[in-house]
Amino acid sequence: MSTFLYEARSRSGEFFAGAVEAADKREAAGLIRRRGLWIASLNLKEGEGTKEEEQQHSPQHIFAGLCQSIAGSAVGTKQRVVFIRQLAVLLQAGLPVHEALQTLTRAETRPHHKRILQDMLAGLMAGQPFYEVLQKQPHLFPASLCAFVQAGEKSGALTEIFMRLADFEEHRYKSREALKSSLMYPVSLLLASLLAIVLMGVFVLPTFAVLLRDLQAELPWTTRLLLAGLSCLQEYGWQLLGIFLLLTLALTVLFKKRQSRAVLDDLLLALPFFGTLQQYAHWRLIFELLSLMLTNGLPLLQALKMAEPVPENLALQKDLHHVRRQVEQGQTFVGSLQQTRCPVLLTELLAAGEAVGTLDLMLGKAAAFADEAVRQRSARLEAMAEPLMIFLVGGLVFFFVLSVMLPLLTTVDALM
Repeated sequence: MSTFLYEARSRSGEFFAGAVEAADKREAAGLIRRRGLWIASLNLKEGEGTKEEEQQHSPQHIFAGLCQSIAGSAVGTKQRVVFIRQLAVLLQAGLPVHEALQTLTRAETRPHHKRILQDMLAGLMAGQPFYEVLQKQPHLFPASLCAFVQAGEKSGALTEIFMRLADFEEHRYKSREALKSSLMYPVSLLLASLLAIVLMGVFVLPTFAVLLRDLQAELPWTTRLLLAGLSCLQEYGWQLLGIFLLLTLALTVLFKKRQSRAVLDDLLLALPFFGTLQQYAHWRLIFELLSLMLTNGLPLLQALKMAEPVPENLALQKDLHHVRRQVEQGQTFVGSLQQTRCPVLLTELLAAGEAVGTLDLMLGKAAAFADEAVRQRSARLEAMAEPLMIFLVGGLVFFFVLSVMLPLLTTVDALM
């Protein structure tokens, strides 16, 4: 028998900590769950070991993990949104996490998805916190989502966390799909126009160019520009393709580094329209999480520390770290927040709540305000995207018509 130290919460959010004796981590987790608790952390007492830990370093276990990483996943954004919503509904109905996962596993018919759920359930039954189970599926659950779930487990608000996550993921997915749908027609038109320009430039314009040179007529600048571009493409096409692929690979490797990503994230937040949309979206999640944790009794400093990994944008993670350090040094929360990229309207709302001692309530209201701002700006982006693309296509077609029609008119003038 080994001794395991645990931290857990009841469904009402009450915190429990203690020790339990069991043969392995799975049995310890079962004993704790039978007490009606959700496990936040479960670790072996220092100086003790189990056969389970030895097996984790065996060649068979390492090979199984390698196969799982090589296999990858065909699960996409839509499946993640559906999973989060289904799990949120089951948790709201009163089922514990492991029973909710068992229900989803039994209902799943696709072999690959069923295997993922079975692996998650096995990890949960082995005593791992739910956020650690999610971290083992990085292709499906990003680090920011896992941090969000970790904060929910620590604060005892896992059900509320999943309901908020489900709403956020659904809205983001629907906005993305609506934007794709609105851009499908103009993008198809743009590709068709480009193809027509290339074909006309290869087979038609050179004939006009030779004819005009024979007639000693001057080519219009639009035609010269188009012919020069097509000539360059014909002569150096493979080299240009190679350079493009190398640049794409170099940028991909570069932006996987944390410092490069931080610079890119900072630039994204500085964009006139899209940057503001990103700010409201990220601060909405942050404020919702802080509101839930403060409502469930967590101190502000601990809540800020747990919220730091939540935003996917590294620049905002740095802002949250700055806020936490300022609060540790005795600064007010809103005063520290005003030194970051947080929109002014949100900080004004929070200032009123901090002044009267209802910061947790005002964080929820600020999150709701940010959510409405995200929805309005997303709708504007969808409305603006299609006409902008059509305007781009129209400009391209106009340039193409000038490049073809002006030589025709010049040819007629030369013949007359």
